[in-house]
Amino acid sequence: MTRFSPRQSIRLGSLALAAALLSACAQKKPEPVAQPKPAPVLKPVLMISDHRAGGSSDAHISFINGTNKTLQYVMFKTTAFTHNGQRVNSKKSGRPDTWLRVAGPFAPGEHSGEKVWKQVWQNRDLGCFRIEGAELIFAEDQSVEYHTTDRFALLNGSELRNRSCGNGNLTAERMVR
Repeated sequence: MTRFSPRQSIRLGSLALAAALLSACAQKKPEPVAQPKPAPVLKPVLMISDHRAGGSSDAHISFINGTNKTLQYVMFKTTAFTHNGQRVNSKKSGRPDTWLRVAGPFAPGEHSGEKVWKQVWQNRDLGCFRIEGAELIFAEDQSVEYHTTDRFALLNGSELRNRSCGNGNLTAERMVR
């Protein structure tokens, strides 16, 4: 029988241990990496096809109900500005935010047609108004939801108008009209 020196025994043991570890790694299947689920794409609750100021005091909004329920009322939260970007307060309440209410019912997918609110603001230099959000009141159960414009589809230049309104540079407002 061959006798190994202590140094040779350590080398042989190290080699056996490395071989055992390598064979254990080769037999183990790697676990699949869990992919994060993409955030669900939320369907727009309202599709604004047009919104604009009219004259020195009026508001015009056209929209489509993007929900799966019938809307009884829609209340738009708006802020108006002059051509120079100065805020215009509501004529009725004197507050900077103005709520514009329209009565339905509006079935899912139904277009509202052009809704006009007269004498909302009073300023000779009224340039635009920005839609901040909308409160939706559903016909079936009278439940109420408030959504900001990130849940809207702003179409036909409404997004550009909404974004540029109040910046004091209404070049984009004039181009989109």
